Amino acid sequence: MGSVIGWLGEIPWNHLIDIFVMWFISYQVYMRFRGTQAMRLLVRVFFVWLAYLTAQAAGLTLTSFLLWALWIAVLIFFLITFQAEIQRILMRINPMRPLGVILRQARRVRLPDETLSAVSETAFSLASKKTGAIIIWERRDPIEPLMRSAGEVIDAEVRPALLETLFFAGAPYHDGALYIQEERIYRAGCVLPLSENPDLAAHYGTRHRAAAGLTERSDALALVVSEERGEVSTVERGEIAAVGSPEALTAWLTERLHGGEDAPQTSLELARETVRHNWRVKLAALAGVILLWAVAIKQNESPRSIFATLGPGVEHGFTVPVDYYNLPEGLALSSGRTRRVRVRIKGEADLMNFIDAGRLRIRINLRGAGAGPAEHTISTRDIDLPSRIRLVGAEPPEVRLRLEKMAKPDGAKP
Repeated sequence: MGSVIGWLGEIPWNHLIDIFVMWFISYQVYMRFRGTQAMRLLVRVFFVWLAYLTAQAAGLTLTSFLLWALWIAVLIFFLITFQAEIQRILMRINPMRPLGVILRQARRVRLPDETLSAVSETAFSLASKKTGAIIIWERRDPIEPLMRSAGEVIDAEVRPALLETLFFAGAPYHDGALYIQEERIYRAGCVLPLSENPDLAAHYGTRHRAAAGLTERSDALALVVSEERGEVSTVERGEIAAVGSPEALTAWLTERLHGGEDAPQTSLELARETVRHNWRVKLAALAGVILLWAVAIKQNESPRSIFATLGPGVEHGFTVPVDYYNLPEGLALSSGRTRRVRVRIKGEADLMNFIDAGRLRIRINLRGAGAGPAEHTISTRDIDLPSRIRLVGAEPPEVRLRLEKMAKPDGAKP
């Protein structure tokens, strides 16, 4: 554990920011696309990319080129096919949301018992009249970016008469979902994403599939009243279950929405709860991003360089010196450092004839390096070459060196 923490401590701050940004994006993409065809296609894109990296690491030039071309094609197909969904999500993501809203989303919803009882009684009253309805509650995951249409803002108290009026047959908001936030009716007429789960029973209609679709993509709760069967159902994580009485529905809502007054949470408790929520998904996303970051750091070549590898041209090898620059003050290079490497470059024959081997050299930037051993993977940024000539490889591929603190001269102030 200590070695892992030490390794993380050695990562430059700009790389830590890079990892955090990509982790946040990966987690948000997963939360908004999970359970959908888009998510399944994204998984295929990811595995094709991993296969490309594996083939490249194994030196399978032609296979890696074909996998890279396939990866680009599948990625473009994804962007074209799901452009509407991507645009809808991006339009609803507001990075300037107040911190208070973000902290509120980290808490569990706490509704008074009277509100939950009113909702339960109204749901069974609507069921007795066979009036369809769907009511949703946001918990930690924001659900507005998932909606196909956010409906209209109502911002009213939860009253049985108002609930029945909003779902009255022929009313403007009858077919949409009612979104309850905090203790108030926030929005009405919301259009939700439909579930694509093939295992849902055939007798479930659009309301049930919409409730399942939302709860598959978030930790929201949904309550559905069937217009055809006069049945009340609860929906959580895509699972639909019928409820037999208002008392049973109130108990179900109370257990999940923490009905009644709870002691206020401190900032530390809010932060701890935010971390614990979906911790497996968050940890998996972080591990995947760190793995991809480590692979990217070790990659000597960019994907587009494969075109130059397969294209026409000749390849030559040269033994070149290694120069080190931006040596930190107070440090010196040990004598055991790598001084020369064998590089292979490739380009058109006419251009290769003008290469001056005496001017080729590898230049290693030591800015920010500390005392002790270090390794640097040689890449195209370490050698100056004409635009149509590229670095194919180096032997050894890594430069090893050690930086030592310089001894202070006698009489020098400490």
